[in-house]
Amino acid sequence: MDLPNLKLAMPLLGILFWVLSIHRGIFSDASANTLLLPFHGGVHDNSISMTTPNREMLDILNHITVEDLNSTVNFAVNVVGYMKRLENNLLWSNIKVADDTPSHGMLISFGPEVEALDRGKDALIALRASNQLLNIYCHRLSKASSHPLTYQDCAILMSRFTFHRTSLSNTCNLIESSCEQAQCNSPYRTINGSCNNIAKGHRGESFTGYSRLLYADYSDGVHEPRRAVSKKPLPNPRQVVSSLIKTGNRPSRKSTLALMQWSQFLEHDLCRSATAVAIHTDTPIECCSRDGVSLTPRYVHPFCSPIYVTDDKKYAEEGVTCLSFVRSIPAIRSDCSFGASDQVNQATHYLDGSQIYGSTSRKSEQLRSFIVGKLLTSSYEHREYLPLSQDPTHDCQLFSKNSTCFESGDARVNFQPQLTLMHTLWFREHNRIAEELGNLNPHWGDERLFQESRKIVVAEMQKITYSEWLPAALGKFVAERVLSSSSYDKDVDPSVSNAFATAVMRSIKSLSDGMPKLYDESRTANESIFMRNYFHNPGLLRHEGVLDALARGLSTQSCQRLDVYFADDLINQLYTNGKYGFDVLSFDLQRGRDHGLPSYAKYRTYCGLNEAREFADFTDVMREQDVLALQRVYGSPQDVDLIIGGLLEKPKGDSLFGPTFSCIIADQMTRTRQGDRYFYDNKNQPESFSTLQLAEIENASLSRIICDNTDDVRRMQKKAFEKININNPLLDCASTIIPKLSLDHWRELKYSSNAVV
Repeated sequence: MDLPNLKLAMPLLGILFWVLSIHRGIFSDASANTLLLPFHGGVHDNSISMTTPNREMLDILNHITVEDLNSTVNFAVNVVGYMKRLENNLLWSNIKVADDTPSHGMLISFGPEVEALDRGKDALIALRASNQLLNIYCHRLSKASSHPLTYQDCAILMSRFTFHRTSLSNTCNLIESSCEQAQCNSPYRTINGSCNNIAKGHRGESFTGYSRLLYADYSDGVHEPRRAVSKKPLPNPRQVVSSLIKTGNRPSRKSTLALMQWSQFLEHDLCRSATAVAIHTDTPIECCSRDGVSLTPRYVHPFCSPIYVTDDKKYAEEGVTCLSFVRSIPAIRSDCSFGASDQVNQATHYLDGSQIYGSTSRKSEQLRSFIVGKLLTSSYEHREYLPLSQDPTHDCQLFSKNSTCFESGDARVNFQPQLTLMHTLWFREHNRIAEELGNLNPHWGDERLFQESRKIVVAEMQKITYSEWLPAALGKFVAERVLSSSSYDKDVDPSVSNAFATAVMRSIKSLSDGMPKLYDESRTANESIFMRNYFHNPGLLRHEGVLDALARGLSTQSCQRLDVYFADDLINQLYTNGKYGFDVLSFDLQRGRDHGLPSYAKYRTYCGLNEAREFADFTDVMREQDVLALQRVYGSPQDVDLIIGGLLEKPKGDSLFGPTFSCIIADQMTRTRQGDRYFYDNKNQPESFSTLQLAEIENASLSRIICDNTDDVRRMQKKAFEKININNPLLDCASTIIPKLSLDHWRELKYSSNAVV
């Protein structure tokens, strides 16, 4: 691989890889034949074309020794060390994320936890070592091959080597350590998701990497974002959005905002990426000036991948030319191998209420009262709300230490008031259940009450997701197909796919309405709020009657359709500081490229659609005018970003989504259920729910959650995701048509005063 091509592939890391080029060829080819392993790198794609080495290639690979691998790791450590001076210079020059900027809002939503930082440092070394391994051997392997190898081919070959006998072996031990018997037999799932799978205890654990449906697509095989088929850069994300995305009101005829909000709530349960910070100082990275102008090159951190704005009518008004984007923290690959970069998921990979309870023991303990099993709350005018943040100017986009800012299991809790409302309802639900269980079983201590309440709450969330959300999102036919695969299977990997987390669930923002309405009990909208005024600013929720009015709005107001129409507040005013804001879809496009997502064309083929050789092939699932619009933006059908292609697909049957996104969601939700030993209806888990208890959990519904946990909502329709109509009328909350989960079957009879001794 010659140096000019390497620099072309890695413009943001030129300095680092100039150093790499100096050290090319420094390793010996001493013989060894015990390192080469078959490819098994955590990719679900069964159709991927595996590179089968010929005899000459095998000879090269078999001559890579432990010493060679260790040298790449040690060299990577040195390369990462060279960043220390740059990061100190940025610190001394006061290049940092300011509190009054949209970058601060982005940091709140995607900032890394301590655990992500600790693991991310080793993952960065692994990434650089993989780069070096390709830098040394890819050219030789390509010459020995019967056909030219792509960088992806080389990365696949290098993934046959692991870090086990290198100085990163402790990292391998961390993700491969076994569980103790007590953990395996516990009737309660762990907070961080570990030991759900007995044989592979860290499968699905928080701070492990996303899985992949297709092998990662990086221009250098390891980490640099993919390029167009022509080898030119892909279209600028903001230009893609400006050309293809519209703002406007296109309400759904069938679905309410509750469908949008549960989708986002579910996303936050299953996935949370983390933006990188300075590797040596742990300080947040700013890639543009606080006014949205490009920094001089010496002040641009290598982890930056800003979106440069040109000829943009919206941003030109404020002189904005640069939108700050920081790349995600990498993760050690699930098999601890060299190869393409994966990204860390800070949430657990299970549907387990981690956005409520946290994904670490540290966070969980911060949220517990340790009194009768309850979660902490704050009180305001005799009503309970989420606990208050101790640092609102850090955790919210606020300027006073006395401002209202809440805490929950996920840092995005304050993103917008409807999301904060959903967190509030579930905190209240946990405490409501804990109190009732305590009355039924006064001999239970705090820990038992907390764990039993959490177990029931998670079961309710799972039941609502699969029985209510899934049919509403994917349609009845696809939902039934997912539900038919219900038995727990220890060999199923529930890990959240990068495509699901980074593209599909991010498209849900299209369902948002920029002006949520406040409804009274008669379902009359008395007022609207502008979303742009309440990003990370949740104080409105404590105003008299607002919590109830927003709850009624979720189940009354139409969500928008899933298409290329977005609320202006999200496209131009995200995390706004009053002067300018970010563009959520441009960032999602950039993040998809950062995470190595292959093109939309590859995913549609993976999902069973015909291969797209030209743009006209997209018309099987897209409108002709949308295909023509794509053709004006992208140079090839193989260039189209997954999230854009998915948004342009026509809905499949009664699904919100087109066939490609429906396929990816169905895959994820099947694995999320089958791969979870503690899924609520798995009768083979330790101390599974009894038949009578399961029957009660089947009564759970989002409508009942709203009825039971708002302040004064007295009427709801049975199906909260569907608009009120003749078949889904408003009912009194006391109506048995909205069944209520009875906890009587959780009473321990041997302690009951009515029990027969």
